[in-house]
Amino acid sequence: MINVPDIVITSLETINAFDITTGNYLFTIDELQSASLANGQEKADINGKQGRKLSSMKRNKTVTVSGENGMVSAGLLEMQTGGTFANKATDVMWTDYLTVGNSNDATTTYKAIGTVGSEIVECYIKNSNGTLGTELTQVTSSISSGKFTYTAGTKKLQFHTDVTAGTEVVVFYKRHITADVLANESDKYSKKCSLYIDALGEDRCANVYRVQFYIPKADFSGEFTFDMGDNQTIHSFEAEGLAGACGAGGALWTYTIFGANTADTAVSG
Repeated sequence: MINVPDIVITSLETINAFDITTGNYLFTIDELQSASLANGQEKADINGKQGRKLSSMKRNKTVTVSGENGMVSAGLLEMQTGGTFANKATDVMWTDYLTVGNSNDATTTYKAIGTVGSEIVECYIKNSNGTLGTELTQVTSSISSGKFTYTAGTKKLQFHTDVTAGTEVVVFYKRHITADVLANESDKYSKKCSLYIDALGEDRCANVYRVQFYIPKADFSGEFTFDMGDNQTIHSFEAEGLAGACGAGGALWTYTIFGANTADTAVSG
């Protein structure tokens, strides 16, 4: 056996993903909070007389890569959902918190879209405790109590005189914008790619090394979570290493360790 140094992995750097067939770059996960590579193997006992264990049969090695990223990764989402981001026109729901002016009117921040006379999805008077109170109804003309009109060209809401100046209203409406959109289609599933996991390490003498795990064929799970709320959003992921990747033989993964300043070696042949 050659003298390979024992090292402590001091930091995770990046996980880079590439297309298995073309080798084209796909995405980078570079805000890793944690990552693990779990290796498994089945073992079947060979028993003799009275159940004595004579030997064992080992088979079906497995490897699972999992981790948590400190940012939501667009490329990782594509891999997990089977979808593709597209920059396109789309509708989004918007919420405005407005104060009625002296002329019993208010103006939406953006232009509400929809059929004339029903551009505003919902409009409520806001109670003093912050809850939604009386619902107001949009009409096209003849404003009466509990009614209002909306003019898309000017973005103006006109209320009846019973909605006095200083009243706070909450307005829900749709906007038409251009944005990056990913659709998680029910008939599209998670995809496969090649992964390179890069890390830094040190040996007992504080010599710095680069460490790279290469997984030729990683099959991503479509099961993942976004942990959201009071704490930082976490994007979790898991992928299973598969054998039989083109050019990789039977390797599930390779572990490469080299000095931080290792020189290039001439390519033979």
